[in-house]
Amino acid sequence: MQLGYGVIGLGRISARHIEAIGRLEEGRVAAVADTNIEKARALAADHPDSPSAYADYHELLADDGVDVAVVLVPTHLHRDVSVAAMDAGKHVICEKAMAPSVRQCMDMIEARDRNGVKMMIAHSTRFRAPFMTARELIEDGAIGEPLGIDGHFVAGATQRDDVPKDFWRFKEGAAGHGYVVNFGCHYIDTSRAMLGVDPVSVSGHVGNRFSQGVIPEDHYVITALCDGGTTISLAQYGTLENYRVPTNGYAIFGTEGMIQTYWRPDRIVLSRTGEDTREIEIDKSLYEAGAWGREHDGFYACIVNDTEEPVTGEDAMRNIEWASAAYLSSERRCWVDLPLCEDDCDYCGPCLTETLPPKE
Repeated sequence: MQLGYGVIGLGRISARHIEAIGRLEEGRVAAVADTNIEKARALAADHPDSPSAYADYHELLADDGVDVAVVLVPTHLHRDVSVAAMDAGKHVICEKAMAPSVRQCMDMIEARDRNGVKMMIAHSTRFRAPFMTARELIEDGAIGEPLGIDGHFVAGATQRDDVPKDFWRFKEGAAGHGYVVNFGCHYIDTSRAMLGVDPVSVSGHVGNRFSQGVIPEDHYVITALCDGGTTISLAQYGTLENYRVPTNGYAIFGTEGMIQTYWRPDRIVLSRTGEDTREIEIDKSLYEAGAWGREHDGFYACIVNDTEEPVTGEDAMRNIEWASAAYLSSERRCWVDLPLCEDDCDYCGPCLTETLPPKE
């Protein structure tokens, strides 16, 4: 069954998705859309599928050759574009984070259900080889019953002179672009996928040491108590130098051992009670498709076989609940229980109140 894909938004991540679509035996890029029509036309001219090029995504959604909308616009536009696509009868794969608020996630889920289409949120990190391998080890009982997971990550702090002044994340009023939502949603999603648990209460500290006036926050430390008593603790630090360190990943603790799983470089170390610590070889076949390839392989399969999406809307919404609860916890200086109360479902996290000055 051949599917035509319409790619909406041609920012940096679009190349990953277009490459993954190109790997599908029965998938083709039928159309692309970007407000910069020259960029869309240039991509279309160079692509072997010769897709149609549009400036307005509504025109792409009216294209009968498009079966699947690939929504790669800024996070604060995900709900509107995804709902429009599903109301047009298109299946949707939408980049993370799902949306800035739980309420907007609910709107997307409702659109999926009323139109009878598939919707997947592209959480690529859970599909990376070391984390998929760690999940298999946990499921096989390698460390007994999981007790908790500790994740540490680094990223260069956002500086005024180091970013394009027209980048959406630095526009006044943009939501869903802080470190907790933009990066943290990956890390909580991967933690949940590896352990098979969901947070039920969240405590967070969110701060901004180096990036004031540019982005809402540049570091956070968040602890979640999960169903069954398991804990997830995540920290990310925006530093003035972007260090590549072996602790860019997770330590997973269990009743019978511990797994250390990292990426950049990929590595897994298993420590079991009464045994020597050893490095686990990662299946090389996991690198053939890559994380984005596995996303699109899984989404294509769920459409043609009418099965559940690899990352459902409900699944991805739990990551936004976690992020919203972390922001609210930091603001209120208290634990926040999940699911969020009705009044907090509209919360979109911190927004910039002013945009960066234009380029000279």
